Amino acid sequence: MTTFVLEITLVGLLMIACGLGVILNRRLTRLRDDQANLLRSIETFDTATRRAEATLAAIKARGESLDGALGRTVSRANFLMDELSVMVSAGDKIADRIEHVMADVRSVGRASSEREAAHE
Repeated sequence: MTTFVLEITLVGLLMIACGLGVILNRRLTRLRDDQANLLRSIETFDTATRRAEATLAAIKARGESLDGALGRTVSRANFLMDELSVMVSAGDKIADRIEHVMADVRSVGRASSEREAAHE
């Protein structure tokens, strides 16, 4: 009788072990699937990161190129602005001189008209 109880106990323990083995196998299968999904996600992320790095490098290179061109354009614009400032200043001086000469011509013209009117 003790062997019968012992055999039933062993059968029960084996059934429990088989059930736990099935549960463990399902969990391991899910874990492998999740691991494969994670690997694909990591590869996708790695690809996207490499593309982003390449794009950032291209943007940086383009920015440096544009910065140099913009610097040259600003320098040229400042030079032209200085030249125009000198020209405007010279133009103002010439305009002032012309105004004074015109004022002198008008006063001479008025004096001449007054003298002619007085002689008549």
